[in-house]
Amino acid sequence: MATTTYLSQPAVITVGTHDLKDQCSAITLTLGQAPLDATAFGDTGSKMVGGLQTVEGTMTLYVDYSSTAVEGAIHGEVGQGDTTIVVKKDNAVLSATNPEWTISNTMIADYPITYTVGELQVMEVSFTGGTWVRDITP
Repeated sequence: MATTTYLSQPAVITVGTHDLKDQCSAITLTLGQAPLDATAFGDTGSKMVGGLQTVEGTMTLYVDYSSTAVEGAIHGEVGQGDTTIVVKKDNAVLSATNPEWTISNTMIADYPITYTVGELQVMEVSFTGGTWVRDITP
């Protein structure tokens, strides 16, 4: 029986103009569309259609305080509402098996600063709203 293993390590994670792939330990994207009711008289059940796009996500980032690293990059995006986040599976050419997601005009409302004794400092950054595109064209 053949098995396939995929390592969960995106090759591209950018926030704004900052490449954060080597400082990100986890990223979650929940992309979809808001359901709209399209039920008409005579229907025997509810009918739904897709409405506006929905975006929610989180990133777990190792904190680095240099001027162009994580803390400064996220600080510069907080409250802007126009942040672009790009995630790509690997460095190969875009294809059906190597998609890239671009989230535009998302909002990072805040960024938590947490210190824990004996652990690497991380920040859990959430983002919401905006639009998304899944690109597979080379």
